[in-house]
Amino acid sequence: MKIKLKVTPKPGVEPREVTTNLLVIAEWERNENRKVSDGRGIGVSDMVCWAYHLYKIAGDNLPATWQEWLKQNPDMEIEAVDQTDVNPTGAAISDIS
Repeated sequence: MKIKLKVTPKPGVEPREVTTNLLVIAEWERNENRKVSDGRGIGVSDMVCWAYHLYKIAGDNLPATWQEWLKQNPDMEIEAVDQTDVNPTGAAISDIS
């Protein structure tokens, strides 16, 4: 599961785009006692947790937990970026057409 997130930790700070990976999703599952397949949906706190782990992997100096990071940045903005291909199939000629 790969989700691109656009994160603005504080107003006036340039947004940063990060993309989840298997390690981040596994850490989220372990730390939050969740599963992608649990059917509970994905919320803002889930995206903050993913962003936190991605920032940590990138070497950013962050507090011990994503909850502390969020408390330090209560005006943070985070959103999933749509990566849908508007033209998913090329107009290639096939044997059938």
